[in-house]
Amino acid sequence: MTEEKIAQQQPTSPYDLWPDDPADREPAVVSPFETTPVDPFAPPVNDQPPFETPFVAFSYTPEPVEETVRKSGLAWSAGIAFFGSVAFMLFIGWLADLLFGSSPWGIVIGIVLGAVIGFMQFFRISSQIFNTKKDLPQQRPLLSRAEDDK
Repeated sequence: MTEEKIAQQQPTSPYDLWPDDPADREPAVVSPFETTPVDPFAPPVNDQPPFETPFVAFSYTPEPVEETVRKSGLAWSAGIAFFGSVAFMLFIGWLADLLFGSSPWGIVIGIVLGAVIGFMQFFRISSQIFNTKKDLPQQRPLLSRAEDDK
């Protein structure tokens, strides 16, 4: 569309900027790979989209609420166990520094031991997160007696 025609049109809305009359359209764009002109305003030749994303259907059943609660409880306990072990061993190292006068080595050794213990507890608890409930026994008594197993 030429600039004079655009200036003559007084658009009343943004939709008036698009030419409705085929005579007002700019000349068709010629693709360098095709010999026929391509009209950018023409409707698509086929009704299919230009590309289709692959879709693989599989059955999915969400976890029950009890399993989600179990996993989130274990995740919280793993974080608390890690923090608690570092804080407890830091306190023990601070007490050792006060008693023996070996500042700051008691705190440093306490933090390192707390981190080692905390990581061991963290990995032990986090491995239980991925165990399904089927792998775990239904009841776990605190104390088991030999006559209970019979």
